[in-house]
Amino acid sequence: MFYFGLICFALALLATLAAIILTILRLIRKEHSLSSLVRNLSIGSFALHTLSVLGMLSLQIMGDYQNAYVFSVINTPMPLILKVTALWGGQAGSLFFWTWILNLCLFIALVSRRRLLDSWAFLIAALNVFFFGATTFFLSNPFNRIWELSDGSFTEALFSPGLGAVLSKFSDGAGLNPLLRHPAMVIHPPTLYLGYALFLIPFAVAVSKLIRADQDESLLDQTRGWILAAWVMLSAGLALGSWWAYNVLGWGGYWAWDPVETASLLPWLACTGLLHSLLLQRKRHIFHRFNLLLVLISWFLVVFSVFVTRSGVINSVHAFGESSVSIPFAVYTVLTLLLLVFLLVWRSKKYASDWEFKSPFAREALFLYTNVILLALVAVCMWGLLYPIFTGVFQAIQISLDKAYFMTVTGPLFIILVLLMAVCPLLGWSATGVKKLGKAILIPLGLAVLGTLAAFFLQVRSNQGLLGIFMVLLGLAVLVSITLRDAIAVGGKKFFSLLWKQRARYGAYCVHAGILLIALGITGVEVFSAHQQGVIQKGERMPIGAHFELEFVELQEEWTSPEYQTVKAHTIVWQDGVQVAELFPGQDVYVDRGENLSVPANYSTLRGDLYTQLISYNLDVPYIAVTAADNPLASFLWIGALLLVLGGSLAMTLRPKLDSVVEAA
Repeated sequence: MFYFGLICFALALLATLAAIILTILRLIRKEHSLSSLVRNLSIGSFALHTLSVLGMLSLQIMGDYQNAYVFSVINTPMPLILKVTALWGGQAGSLFFWTWILNLCLFIALVSRRRLLDSWAFLIAALNVFFFGATTFFLSNPFNRIWELSDGSFTEALFSPGLGAVLSKFSDGAGLNPLLRHPAMVIHPPTLYLGYALFLIPFAVAVSKLIRADQDESLLDQTRGWILAAWVMLSAGLALGSWWAYNVLGWGGYWAWDPVETASLLPWLACTGLLHSLLLQRKRHIFHRFNLLLVLISWFLVVFSVFVTRSGVINSVHAFGESSVSIPFAVYTVLTLLLLVFLLVWRSKKYASDWEFKSPFAREALFLYTNVILLALVAVCMWGLLYPIFTGVFQAIQISLDKAYFMTVTGPLFIILVLLMAVCPLLGWSATGVKKLGKAILIPLGLAVLGTLAAFFLQVRSNQGLLGIFMVLLGLAVLVSITLRDAIAVGGKKFFSLLWKQRARYGAYCVHAGILLIALGITGVEVFSAHQQGVIQKGERMPIGAHFELEFVELQEEWTSPEYQTVKAHTIVWQDGVQVAELFPGQDVYVDRGENLSVPANYSTLRGDLYTQLISYNLDVPYIAVTAADNPLASFLWIGALLLVLGGSLAMTLRPKLDSVVEAA
């Protein structure tokens, strides 16, 4: 399988290179349409790349420990599902998989009924696929094998590095990092990778439009499905990553502004703004240039995120260490930025808009405010990521900006964003929309005020908490009132038909509701949570916040896997004097690796979570040291994330009425 996988990978790269060369020759002859030969070469490249991935998976499943990557992430006792998903558990494998995902997106674009790619667009997409593929092949090849040299040392290489070198004879490997052995990590990386990669085709189309000075708005509009799919996958990936962090890393929280977390958020923010602008372009034929800018920025932020994750220039709990790909990725990121700037400056006048700012309260204006805030969030988050790099260059030591920086600078921006989301659906597409706002908002505003007063009488005394509750209730009341108004206008029987016909609109409402519920969950966790850490002996209880107590019953030991021993603390949760749950926070003890993996336990209700984590224990005394947190409203984080994905998926099923096949001449 070594030769099969390696040869298929090499042939896939050669096929892509041949397609690139032929495309360049066609462009020199000013032939912009994509030839069938180029298309077939690219499709063949994807087929060969797929066979190569299958070859790599075979090495992992069979446990070929002569392979350096297999040795680093696989061992014999691992379940089959982990042996498969270990493909993205290490540097070389994840880059290999990322390159295949990019090739997959190019393949889908080529076989799609709608011909989005002309020669320029194909060239841009294929160059990106080839860059990542060649970097992986020559600098971080997953097919490298382990060779034992004549002096007894070991090295990695595809083929024998010299006389006397023999292939290693290891009988087992190191196994996958315990932190990655979680259901979320089985699907989180491929979901996030696919969300990243789906931006490639809109980016290639946008670059082609700018190079050819094409002002046809429909072509970019046809990439809406790609952009929506990218947004949905990124939303799901971010939610799964938060769930993993909440349940594995033991933070007791969903987000810590870790560099890799923050980097993955950036393209999501830019894409959110792009989806708003595309709606304006379709309805009002404005913001064409702004949309091109957002498409280019979205792909650049993907490139930047890959650079941050893979280069090792920024320390992170789930970034890979520094490697030989650092310099090529840094150069590639800078070149992508320069291309973006050059194209925008070069064609700035060509795509000038005649839109005039007539009213600060028209929906177009509020959409513009929303996008400005989203880009401001991108800017302040990027500064937070780049600051350690700059300090490392000029001061020889990296100084990171902590969570306090991000909370301080992003908090007000997110508050304004939520407020705009609450008001915008009530406005029309004209300056007179503000006149309608006064009457339309009275009932939602009254309900929000009543809900906030109820929270106050229920002993909520935090100004931040009351503000968060008010804005969320206002936004939800607006969405419900608009939906009820539509139902009354068309009648109950016809309303479901209306829902399906206008599913993009109601999908957007679902997304807005999801973001509002996430905001409610954030308010609960950040403002109202109560934390407690302590040592509990058998039969004792530890108070947690105002309502909960945790009682320690006993310690339990078991070997649930040949790789590790599981130690669980049997505890009882008491709420206001009533037993409500039994929790078993524990640790998986990897004796051979010398590592302990915390396994938190939660008591989850709609009210929120009681989060418990076993820190240490003593089997002889016995006692346990635990960290516990009462996280009110935490469940709305995951409910909101689900609505986010469902709403985006619903909108994605409605395609714009653009039936013409686009083929650049």
